[in-house]
Amino acid sequence: MRAEQYKLFQFLKIVILTFVFLTVIVSQGNAQDTLQGKKFTDYNFSRFTHETGLFFVQPVKWKGADWIRFGAIAILTVSIIQVDNDVRKLALDNPKYVNTVPMEIGNQWGGFFLVPISAVALLTHGTLSDNNTTKKLGFEIAQAALYSETISFISKGCIGRSRPFTNRGFNDYKPFTFFDSPQNSFPAGHVDAAFALSTVLAKNTDSGWLKVASYIPAGLTVVSRIYQDEHWASDVFLGGAIGYFVGNWVVNLHEQKESTIELTSVFPLQIKIALN
Repeated sequence: MRAEQYKLFQFLKIVILTFVFLTVIVSQGNAQDTLQGKKFTDYNFSRFTHETGLFFVQPVKWKGADWIRFGAIAILTVSIIQVDNDVRKLALDNPKYVNTVPMEIGNQWGGFFLVPISAVALLTHGTLSDNNTTKKLGFEIAQAALYSETISFISKGCIGRSRPFTNRGFNDYKPFTFFDSPQNSFPAGHVDAAFALSTVLAKNTDSGWLKVASYIPAGLTVVSRIYQDEHWASDVFLGGAIGYFVGNWVVNLHEQKESTIELTSVFPLQIKIALN
């Protein structure tokens, strides 16, 4: 049975990866944009380091609306913590779906296979074919995942919250516990990566149903991490918020003169790129 499950999971990785590329089929094109007076014509390491610097100094540039969003997320997170035990009990009382295909799709979408492979494959294709549109998608996936995972890693280690499966309770904390997975529950790393990926894909399409479809696997990631007793509900809420807002920031940084994906027909599937 374990061998059969392993084969199924490997197959699902291929299926999910295929889904990603169906949403990012692109045509040849080149794009350029100007970022704070600095002109870029390519998505390369120089640009990556420049934008990484911009990202990590953002909090010192926050204005009123940014602090309101931050405060709202903090209040909602604290509120959800109050029902963490209830949500966990509900999940544990209905265990029959733990190892189902939807739950595994959720795990893979936010896992350590899909996101880096997608980013590397798109960046490689864009570089070899001199296609900045493809490269942009890979670049943004890599940025959003790296930035959100950095926030998550630092937060997990500093906060040191116990995962639910340890049975130590939702209020068990051991601050500054790095590289100890059972003590690194808050926020949910799978979920921030899942929402970072979904947000980048959704922001790069004008099709309403493709936007919705991009977030379905991220939703499954949320459910799977709670349902499989890996995270508390508040963990996945904060992780999702991190991934979503980081993904938005990354794409908005490039959106002035970039491409979007337009679905022209479903059968046969045709997706075209409109360059601004």
